Formats: sequence, structure tokens, C-alpha cells
Amino acid sequence: MTAIESIISTINHNLKSVSHHVEYPNKPGLYAFVLAPNSNLKNFGSGNQIIYVGKAEDSLRKRDLNTHFKDGRTGHSTLRRSIGAVLKNELKAVAFSRNGTLNRPNIDNYKFNTNAEAELSDWMKKKLRIGYWEYNQAIEKKSLRDIEVELIIALKPTLDLDKQTARFNKNATSLSELRKTCKNEAKKNVLENIAYF
Repeated sequence: MTAIESIISTINHNLKSVSHHVEYPNKPGLYAFVLAPNSNLKNFGSGNQIIYVGKAEDSLRKRDLNTHFKDGRTGHSTLRRSIGAVLKNELKAVAFSRNGTLNRPNIDNYKFNTNAEAELSDWMKKKLRIGYWEYNQAIEKKSLRDIEVELIIALKPTLDLDKQTARFNKNATSLSELRKTCKNEAKKNVLENIAYF
């Protein structure tokens, strides 16, 4: 078994819904989000398909539980921005600048209206499973980032827009377009002085 196959095996072994992760590690590592059985994300996946792979440089618990699954954290989670862009109509999501300014990072890292943020969190808790692999710097010869790139190439998550690996994702262009729609809306809302709600 290769090192990447071993990591995939560990992630699969830990795979469960967020509500069933009782002891989620407070250590660095990699994680994968998978659609639960009988779930779908339109053209971006159906049950048991891997949709996202990411890394937590400090704490898996902090990154996964306190960012990806928290209302109001879309501006800090590319996973939330991507799922929200795909489900924009269903969530009745309106995109806003992360901090209300036209500063490009705050437009690119948009957030959604309060109701859509809550519905997005609820959808993720019901429709996604998450598995993880803990990184041990004393043992690993490669950096966490190098391992993440290898894992993304091996698993081909459907929501991958990473600059190094997006070329392996046949959905990258359509996902980028959906996210561009949200960015344009966030910019428009700043220019038209539409208040966050």
C-alpha cells in the first residue's frame, strides 16, 4: 500500500457525519468531504462521491468544525462558498462582500445572507460526511501541502479549484462560473449600498 493509499484508507475509516464525530482531533492534518448516500449536489456529485479535500495546518477541529460548519463563516470557507454557489437558488442565497467593502479579497471571499448561511449549514450537516488523517511532522518526510496536492490528484474532488490541481477537475470551469456570479452579486450589493440581511 502506498502512502497516499494509506491516507485514503484512514480517511475512509474515519468517515461519518459531523454530528457523529465525538472526538475530532485538535491536530494538523488532511480531510475529505463526501456526499452522504442518497445525497446529490447537482452536476457536482451524488451519494458517496468525494467533493472536497483540504488541509488544516494547525487544528482539524478548528478548521472543520469551527469554520466549514458554522453559520456566517462562508467568507472563510471555500467549501461553503462553492456549495452555496451551486445551491444558490435553492437556498435563496444573496451574496455579499465579506466585510462590506469593494476590496477584492472581500468580494472573492463573499458570504451569504443570514437565512442562507443557516440553511447552508443545515444542508452540510445533513448531506455531508467527513473523514480525516492526522499529520505527524516527526514522521512525515513531505510537507502537509505536498501530501494534500497528491491526495487531491488521487481523489479528484468535484469542488476542487486549487491552482495546482484544478486542471484535473472537469467541473472546475462551471464551478468558477457559479462562484463568479456570486462575486458579481456581492460587488453589485456594495455599489448599490444594499445592506446585509
